[in-house]
Amino acid sequence: AWFKIAHQTGIGRSAVRLVPTDADGRMDAQALQQALRDDMAHGSRPVMVVATAGTTGAGMIDPLRACAQAAHEAGAWFHVDAAWGGALICSDRLRACLDGIEAADSVTIDAHKWFATTMGCGMFLTRHEHVLADTFRVETGYMHSNNPGLDPYVTSVQWSRRFLGLRLFLSLAAAGWDGYASHVEHAIALAEHLRARLAADGWRIVNESPLAVVCAEPPDGYPPARLIVREVVASGHAWISTTVFGGRDVVRMCITNGRTTVNDVNVLVDTLQGNGRRPQHAGRDRQMHHQA
Repeated sequence: AWFKIAHQTGIGRSAVRLVPTDADGRMDAQALQQALRDDMAHGSRPVMVVATAGTTGAGMIDPLRACAQAAHEAGAWFHVDAAWGGALICSDRLRACLDGIEAADSVTIDAHKWFATTMGCGMFLTRHEHVLADTFRVETGYMHSNNPGLDPYVTSVQWSRRFLGLRLFLSLAAAGWDGYASHVEHAIALAEHLRARLAADGWRIVNESPLAVVCAEPPDGYPPARLIVREVVASGHAWISTTVFGGRDVVRMCITNGRTTVNDVNVLVDTLQGNGRRPQHAGRDRQMHHQA
């Protein structure tokens, strides 16, 4: 995504630096500090550090506080991509997983992901209101108002846009903050159940994510991950995918649908064990849904 952003904004893809991750798939804070020092030593000026709160593939959360410190020491803007994992803020019990996000200069969260609104509804949050004003202010006689502090519609590329915020507003009005907390905690509880069942059957869980995503390698003697996924999807009992973690193909299972039940998880595990054969207790077809 950031290569696309660099390309679209005109600074060029060569301006993007990729930072190594540790063995757990999180950004290596020491490697980040070294990369910043190296760039500055060679005459480059770091302008932004982007940490991720919930990677798409494995649901990993970067060390946000350490990344914030490195960014601010370098005089760079610190942005947190919490497009998916940002929903953890709804839960008093789980919010600590996002420790350090409060140090961000800006945050993105996609409401059409774990906030369960319809596509597309994204949020950009920043503590620096003047930056929005300076970026988008244009003087023209045919706009009745051009005060970004009073008219949020001005702080975007377009001056006319759909009322996308209504989708999140209505969801909050119906479910409330506590309802969203229950929604997130329910998904994570199901993911814990999924991990336990897979581990008991000899699968190796490769990601230690606080989010509702489980990446696992099949036991010895099983078909490759991609073949297993293809058979499970073809069975119609569940929708899963493959991803690459630690340089290897793994099976990725993500729970974001609030209607997913323990039985759905059990059906998935039984289908994995049966290489796509319909489990005896499956009942009517149900599906686990994945959102990237």
